[in-house]
Amino acid sequence: MTLRSFSGSFHALCRLRWAGAAAVALVFAAAPRPARAASDDAKPGVAPDDDADEDAPKSHERPNPAGQSEPPPTQAPSATTAEPEPAAIGLVERLPPSAYPQVRALHGGSLWLSSLGLQWPYLPRTTIGVSGYAWLDTNYRSLTDGIESNPNRRDITAQGRAVLRVTPTYSKGDWFAQVQAELVANKTQTTPSANPDVDDLWIRLGKWQSYDLTVGRFEGFEVYHLGMGLDINTDERKGAFSPSYNNPPALYNAGFLYYRPDEASNFAVHAYPTDYLRFELLGQVGNSGPFNSVGVRPAAIVDFGWLKLRAAGEYLLQKDPNIPKVGTGFLTKNEKRGGAGSAQFVIDPYVEFGANVGYALVDSWGPTGDQVLGSSNTTLSYGGFLNAQPVPDFLVGFGANYVHLTDQHIQNGRFGEFSHLQTFGALQYFWENTVLVKLVVGYAKADSDATYVMTLPFSNKLVSARLRLQVLF
Repeated sequence: MTLRSFSGSFHALCRLRWAGAAAVALVFAAAPRPARAASDDAKPGVAPDDDADEDAPKSHERPNPAGQSEPPPTQAPSATTAEPEPAAIGLVERLPPSAYPQVRALHGGSLWLSSLGLQWPYLPRTTIGVSGYAWLDTNYRSLTDGIESNPNRRDITAQGRAVLRVTPTYSKGDWFAQVQAELVANKTQTTPSANPDVDDLWIRLGKWQSYDLTVGRFEGFEVYHLGMGLDINTDERKGAFSPSYNNPPALYNAGFLYYRPDEASNFAVHAYPTDYLRFELLGQVGNSGPFNSVGVRPAAIVDFGWLKLRAAGEYLLQKDPNIPKVGTGFLTKNEKRGGAGSAQFVIDPYVEFGANVGYALVDSWGPTGDQVLGSSNTTLSYGGFLNAQPVPDFLVGFGANYVHLTDQHIQNGRFGEFSHLQTFGALQYFWENTVLVKLVVGYAKADSDATYVMTLPFSNKLVSARLRLQVLF
C-alpha cells in the first residue's frame, strides 16, 4: 500500500457515519482471535518485566522467509492445524498469531512467553495492531527478621497490572516504519516506575527479518532467564527484605541497561543475519535519577531451537549534572560495567531447562573526590530453572538464584559481604491460549555482614506464596 492510498483509506474511514462506525466496531469485537501478550520481565511484545517484571498461540507459525520450505529450528512445530487469520477490519486489528515470535519452547512456558530477541510485532502490512494483557496477584509473605529486637511480619497483599498495547505500522514491501505505545494501569506495584503510565514507547525503522533501528523506551535483549518464578514487580522478586535489610543484593542479569529507562532514552541497532543469529547494539543517553547517563550494551543470541545461547556486556557512566566550580568540590559519578550469559535446552514438549551467570563491578565517587567504598562493589549472580509439561497446557517449574555482593569498605581486615538466595516452585495451567493461572511458592534467605555499621551479621528468611490470574489478548 502506498502512502497516498493509505491516506485516502484513512480519510474515507473518517467520513463514515456514526452508525456505520458502531457496526464495524461490533463486528471487530466479535471476531475470534487467539491472543498472547508478554510478561513484564520479557522483551515487550511477548507479554513478560521488568522488567520485569520488573510483562499468542504457538500453534500458529510466523510466515517463513522466501524460499524456505520448512520452519527453521527457532520456530516451534505446529501442534494443530492453524486456523485462518480473520481479515483486518479497517485500519485497526487485534494482533494475529503470525505477528508473535514463534520459538521452540514448551507451550505457555516462560521461554514461550519470551520474544528471544526476535523482531516483534511482525506486521508486514499497513495497519494498527492492538494487543495487551492484565494480571492480578494475591500474595502471602512470612518474614523472619534476623535482628531479634525487630518483629517478624506476616503480610497478605494484592497487586495488579494491565497493559494496552497499540502498534501503528506502515509497511511497503520488505521495509517498514513502526510505533509502539504500551499504556499501563498499576495496582500496588512494589517497584513502581517513575512513569507508571507507559511501558514501551518507541519508533522502529527497518527491513523485516533483516535489521532495524529502534529509538525510545524499550527493553534490551534478555540474556538471563529466570523461569516461571521471580516475576518482576512482585514481593517475591524483591526477596527477604525488611526494615533492617531493605535492599538485599538484587540478582545481576546484565541489567544496568536492560530494563526500560524511566527518563533516559535508548537507541539500538538490531541485525538478523540468519534464522539462528540475533544481534543488538544498544546505547542509552539521558537523565537517570540524579545523574546524567551514557551507556552501551552489545548482546547476541544464538538460537538453534533445542539450544539457545545468550550473552551481553555493558558499560554505564553516570555523572552528577551539577558541576562544581573550581576549588569547591568534585564531580559525583558512578561507573558500572558487567556481563551475563545463559544457555537453555528444550526437549519439546516435555521439558526445558537452563543456567545463568552474571558478574558486575561498580565504582562510585562522592563530592569530596574520594571513592564511596560502601557503594563500590562486585556482584556475582548464578542460578537455573527447569520447566516440565506432564500433560498439555499444565506446567510445573522450579528455579533457584544466588547473589553474592562484596563492597570495598574494609574494616579489621575484611570487606562487607552480602548474599541473597531465592528459590521457587510453580504450578501453571494455560487455558485456550488466553487465561493463565499460576501458583508460585518461594523461599528466600538474605545474609548481611556489613562493615560500615555496628550491627552484627544477621539473616532474614522468607516464605512466600503467590497466586496469579492473567488474561492475554
